[in-house]
Amino acid sequence: MAVWPTTRVPAAIDAAGFIPEIWSKKILDAVHMRLVVVPLVNHAWEAELQRGDTINIGITNTVTAAQVTIGSEGALLDHMTGAMVPIVVDKYYEAPIAIEYPARVQSQVRVEESAQVESGYAIAKAIDSSLCALFAALGSAVLGTDGSAITDDVLILAVETLDEADVPDENRVWIFDPSTRADILKIDKFVRSDYGYGDVIPNGAFRKDVYGAPLYITNNLAAATTGNYGVYMHKEALAFIGQENSKVDRVELPLKHQVVINTTSLWGVKSMRDTFGQPIYTRKA
Repeated sequence: MAVWPTTRVPAAIDAAGFIPEIWSKKILDAVHMRLVVVPLVNHAWEAELQRGDTINIGITNTVTAAQVTIGSEGALLDHMTGAMVPIVVDKYYEAPIAIEYPARVQSQVRVEESAQVESGYAIAKAIDSSLCALFAALGSAVLGTDGSAITDDVLILAVETLDEADVPDENRVWIFDPSTRADILKIDKFVRSDYGYGDVIPNGAFRKDVYGAPLYITNNLAAATTGNYGVYMHKEALAFIGQENSKVDRVELPLKHQVVINTTSLWGVKSMRDTFGQPIYTRKA
């Protein structure tokens, strides 16, 4: 029943149902967090796991050169003594959404289509979350202070840490939450064009990268106590294997007078090179 000001209620007509309530044919999707992490990690071994639940990855050892001693044979080095790292495919998730037959027939919106979108997003978020949960264990210690603003010194220290670990410059990324974007907006060198950086956005709103690495913002980071765990990392820090990527089933249940839209996914994630990533506290969750 429509709600009218008390001085103008057409009570009899409204109560008799002659004044309808109109529902929009446009629906508002649930607010979706930005999902950015999956494309930024290593997928190199994904195609190799056709059967089974584990793939074992050999990690080579770093060797050290020695000075030549004339008349003596040098000690042989073995670069194949590194530890073996298994990636276990042990995450199996589903997101079934039931739609009653009357709703499917009578609704003025495409309920099955919207259900598939929401079901698929729920799976994508779970995959992204499983990778974000690995950030905190990278490196030797989390930089910054939980609940405090990110500073330029913290960013520089993160770069220095990966440099000292001989991490390649290419394929490094920053992954933070919106509070960090706000913190970086207060650091002049990242927003003012008079610093001379070529990648400053013309309107001065935000830089495309921070110290040579692209910056990604997501609401899906793992929570610390007050803030979240962000990260500065190389692509090879983490690995992802999707053995069954977002399979969608449409199941009719006539005896229950329902149709179920269900998305399932089977995957595994692993921290491959801990020194290739540096976790950083953010200001707020």
